[in-house]
Amino acid sequence: MMSRDKDHPGPKYVGLWDFKARTGDELSFQAGDLLHVTRKEEKWWWATLLDAAGKALAEGYVPHDYLAEKETVESEPWFFGCISRLEAMDRLQAEDNSKGAFLVRVSKKPGADYVLSVLDAQAVRHYRIWKDDVGWLHLNETVSFPGLSELVDYHKTQSLSHGLKLTMPCCKQKTESSPHWDDWERPREEFTLCKKMGAGYFGEVFEGLWKGQIRVAVKVISRANLLHQHTFQSEIQAMKKLRHKHILALYAVASAGDPVYIITELMPKGNLLQLLRGKAIATDSVLENVQSMVVVILVGDSI
Repeated sequence: MMSRDKDHPGPKYVGLWDFKARTGDELSFQAGDLLHVTRKEEKWWWATLLDAAGKALAEGYVPHDYLAEKETVESEPWFFGCISRLEAMDRLQAEDNSKGAFLVRVSKKPGADYVLSVLDAQAVRHYRIWKDDVGWLHLNETVSFPGLSELVDYHKTQSLSHGLKLTMPCCKQKTESSPHWDDWERPREEFTLCKKMGAGYFGEVFEGLWKGQIRVAVKVISRANLLHQHTFQSEIQAMKKLRHKHILALYAVASAGDPVYIITELMPKGNLLQLLRGKAIATDSVLENVQSMVVVILVGDSI
């Protein structure tokens, strides 16, 4: 039972985005809220929501990537962690950003600790950041900084190169976490089929809603088409374990009765083949995305 007056020693965390609970053991919070984490379980952490005085308001499971430790670089809106050069370019070139939008990422190459990536008028420019022997950060040999925050603040007023200054942090899109539950089997009544997105040999795929609020994809399969039940169950078990940004996430299964529902993350633009065959392929942004996909596959960075 939660105690409102209990002290909560140890590091505190802040919410990066709003999160609305979808199951009974999840905890709702808003961006900027203060939380104390008491247990970490892979993708989900058990946390207590605190008020301004540090008193407990509520507790429950929260998605770990919606939190960052308070007063650390991870809580800064411009820090993107371990993302690739291609992903940094893709995010900065999104339509919500303008010249001077920037992010800082962890370097994956020797000779640098971080990389400052900045959107210019025609390109994304990347600046290597390294630590000296006493731990100060450099973009060049002449100026050093005790931390990333000081480096960023300095270059909001001082040009980097080509007259380029830092303006606003790159728009950081929140991830859609799969619901927290131990039982992946859900009642079919929780899901509403809204719009048919496609069909295959074994079933149809619909855009749907879970509990009337969460957009999901629902694959509807007739039980008669499940010729090998053990194979189906093996595939479901494998999908439960797969968690990667380039793989559609499994959310739930409704396998009691007929038809069977498989509920996954929604890709609102439909399947990749339709996208590539459609008129949108002529746009520069889609061509750049396709090019990025090809490079990611070639370098083996997709998994």
